[in-house]
Amino acid sequence: MVEHHRAVAGEDWPVRTAEAAWAIRREQYVGWLTDGSGTLLLATTDAGLVGYAMLQIQPSGASWDLGPSIGELESLAVVPEARGQGVGHRLMGECRKLLRERGIDHWTVGVVEANEDAVRLYLREGFKPYYRQLLGRV
Repeated sequence: MVEHHRAVAGEDWPVRTAEAAWAIRREQYVGWLTDGSGTLLLATTDAGLVGYAMLQIQPSGASWDLGPSIGELESLAVVPEARGQGVGHRLMGECRKLLRERGIDHWTVGVVEANEDAVRLYLREGFKPYYRQLLGRV
């Protein structure tokens, strides 16, 4: 995923090495899976693993009446060879199913603005712009 971010963001933002990013992300994933707030969903074919989604449940914020908890699609990754074949759509469908089973009505996803393919996917999946996060150098 890091190399994909590097490709879509270009030189606009510094990107960690894949090893450094994975060390941080792995620690987060283990924490979420251990404390029960995270669920890892895998997509496989006869060829093996082709994608995954990490879904996290967290308390909703103070301003918006979204229920006591919301879901956050923390990560969605599909191997390049399987992109455009519905893998992301199926993973998101399983995330929705899990959220509904838990009585959760809303979920969020963060996406790199320059990742146009991912933005299109999320819009097709019913996400709407909700909060804009801006990043700048100090």
